[in-house]
This record gives sequence, structure tokens and C-alpha cells, in this order.
Amino acid sequence: MPGLYLAAIVGSFAGLALLDRRFRLGLWSRATLAAIVVVEVAFLTFDLLGASRDWFATNTDWVIAYWPPGIPPEEPLLLAFITAWAIALYRLAERWTGEDPS
Repeated sequence: MPGLYLAAIVGSFAGLALLDRRFRLGLWSRATLAAIVVVEVAFLTFDLLGASRDWFATNTDWVIAYWPPGIPPEEPLLLAFITAWAIALYRLAERWTGEDPS
């Protein structure tokens, strides 16, 4: 079912936005955006290399399309979500352990 993977990522972002609102994690800051950009560039470079050399295979039943050389458009969204989720977990752990972020 094409689009289900994209819907799952968008739904996960919505859940993360709710967590951010509830716990005031500050995920929509410049620092988070900078981290997302760095991760996107690094991992998409690796993805482009791997896809062009046929290291990766994606199930065509789940994605909506492919960008040459074979990367689905959901990939940058997934990388952004994983980065934001990692930052959220880090900030929650800081709060729960009483660590000072500075």
C-alpha cells in the first residue's frame, strides 16, 4: 500500500510534536534544525552512494516513488524524524536525571 510508510512517518512527527508541546522540549529551535541539516547531508550522501551501487533495496509496496538512483522521498523525512526523536530523548533524559544542560 503506497503511502503507508509516509503516513507512518508523518504520524510519528505529529506524536513528537505533542510530546514537545507537553514537555516543552524546544524541538523547533535553530539548534535542532542545524542538527537535522547535518544528519540529512551526511546520511543522504551515504544513501546516494549506496543506492547507486545497489547496496540497498526498498520495498516498492511501501513507498510512493523513487528519486534517482533509488532513494524514496520518505527517506529525508525519516532522517529528520530520527534526529528530532534523538534530541527529544536526550532532553527528556536530562530532565529525568536532573542534569544541567549547560
